[in-house]
Amino acid sequence: ARPALLAQTAGKIVVIVGKFVLNLYLDGKLVKQYPIAVGQPAYPTPTGNFVVTEQIENPTWTPPNSPWAAGLEPVPPGANNPLGTRWIGTSASLVGIHGTPSDWPIGTAASHGCIRMHISDVEDLFERVTVGMPVEIKP
Repeated sequence: ARPALLAQTAGKIVVIVGKFVLNLYLDGKLVKQYPIAVGQPAYPTPTGNFVVTEQIENPTWTPPNSPWAAGLEPVPPGANNPLGTRWIGTSASLVGIHGTPSDWPIGTAASHGCIRMHISDVEDLFERVTVGMPVEIKP
């Protein structure tokens, strides 16, 4: 098959920042829409075309080299981990898709650029995506 056809029929994640939704397409069809939280104005979620670079179950949160994280310590897997139970890394610098132990931010601009999801939703998404899958983030 031609590359364009393969791209159409493979999976794709489309995030619409302004609508607080993540759409998952498989075989060219929308199969699931998830509510999300996105970056706050001071740390906006970047827009553009990226790919899934890694998938980690029960990740350890490591503070990024950023002023907002200065002095913070790593958080091992567990109930207090800000990444929840799954991390889906992207090629956007320091930005991934992950769970959150707090449901209140979903539907708001609350993160430091990452895309946050309900734990059950990110666990579902995690099983459906693959490394290399395109991630399109729209305003």
